[in-house]
Amino acid sequence: MLRYIGLATLFFFAPVGSFAEQIPRGLRCVFQSYPGHFSLMERNILRWKDGTEMLFDDGRVKSFAMRLQAPDLEDQVSIPYRPGKSYVVPTINFDPGRIRYEPFFLKMYGSSPNHVKAKLAPVYWLPETQRRKIWITSINGVDKKLQSISNELDRLSPLLKKYVSKISGTFTWRNIRGTTRLSPHSFGIAVDINADLSHYWMDHGRLPGNHRIHDHNVPMEIAEIFEKNSFIWGGKWYHYDTMHFEYRPELFCR
Repeated sequence: MLRYIGLATLFFFAPVGSFAEQIPRGLRCVFQSYPGHFSLMERNILRWKDGTEMLFDDGRVKSFAMRLQAPDLEDQVSIPYRPGKSYVVPTINFDPGRIRYEPFFLKMYGSSPNHVKAKLAPVYWLPETQRRKIWITSINGVDKKLQSISNELDRLSPLLKKYVSKISGTFTWRNIRGTTRLSPHSFGIAVDINADLSHYWMDHGRLPGNHRIHDHNVPMEIAEIFEKNSFIWGGKWYHYDTMHFEYRPELFCR
């Protein structure tokens, strides 16, 4: 059986009808979105450089609740993220990014608070007007991407900047409210902007999905600055969390 070690081999030297064509698009997206971490992808296997192997699709049929609680990598990339203004109200359970295969993030960013903390780096939030130091992971250059976001946000008008002038959270090792699942904040890949001007589906007094983008308060101009640096926005979830931005490049893959 042929083994494909790099994307160049996969895309340029694999003949039509070859084994490479059997590799799922979602697995290719994960492989190419986190360069430097993996040595190989096969039809249903992602291999890390240290030899650790993860099954892509466990073959189980799951409800949405099961996909949240016990996902595999295939579940993680099963709902594509839609960047930009051409956005419609999400249908029920359309939550791109809320499904996370926890072993993947523990392996990538750290399996304990101390492991994650060792890779945190400072970002100067709104460096020209506030220069507040916050902390985010340096793995995958997330700190550099967030600094670029911060620099651009600092050039916005005061009318827009008020939504980001207050940071409500970055790294915190904790569970998602009401669950036993680790929050992405545990891995240093998420940032919450001004909670006073944001909405969370559990607090807002509305059913999930019963909203429009203008009801979220957070303007799309802000979301787009995050999106072009591979951060998804929780405002585009059926179970909305409009203060929440999270580094998830695999969900932008097309």
